Amino acid sequence: MPLVAVGVLHASAGQVAWLTALAWAPNLLATVLGVWVDQRPDKRRLLIATDVVRAAVLLTVPVAYLCGTLTLGQLYAVTLGVGFAGVLAGCAWSPFFARLVPSSAYVEANSKFGTARSASFVAGPALGGGLVQVLTAPVAVVADALSFLASALLLRGVRLDAAPLAAQHGLRKEPLLRGAREGLAFVLREPVLRAGLACTTTLNFFTLLTGTGLVVLFADRILQLPPGVSV
Repeated sequence: MPLVAVGVLHASAGQVAWLTALAWAPNLLATVLGVWVDQRPDKRRLLIATDVVRAAVLLTVPVAYLCGTLTLGQLYAVTLGVGFAGVLAGCAWSPFFARLVPSSAYVEANSKFGTARSASFVAGPALGGGLVQVLTAPVAVVADALSFLASALLLRGVRLDAAPLAAQHGLRKEPLLRGAREGLAFVLREPVLRAGLACTTTLNFFTLLTGTGLVVLFADRILQLPPGVSV
């Protein structure tokens, strides 16, 4: 999205900063959204829904670009929508993982997932840069959308044993704000979780202070690098 904003809509530094902020703003509601996700019995269906929503929202960008109607306001809305869906998916992933993988294989499975994720961080920008160079940034967003559709299709093929009735009946339908308050209080009481929260908050703050959007802006306006290198 930052590359579309900078290269196509000629966004200013302030506008790019807002775009980056909107991408991460849904995380401020992660505790409330996490309570809502915890009350949903079928985490696989929720993960599929978030993938489909993200694909559909992202596809509006190349469509609007080809129609000549793409605006910065649309990019803001798309970024916010993708962000909310991403938070919901993140909250649903851990309990889904716990049901999918036997407890004895947690370490091995998590290591494999971590390796795959790291590989995507390395290969993704390189492939994305090539697509941007050939197709332009808005059209290259199609590849991002297709990746979410592929994820949804793969998740459809995953079969889990039905959750025990006791577990289904044990899902609490408590008010979201109260559940979020209790969850945050639990994290703050536990030394390890409290330290992890402080570490993550500090790291994210200083990382986003010069986030991806501003890096793209600097690469495009100051260094005058081609779009494929700016990703």
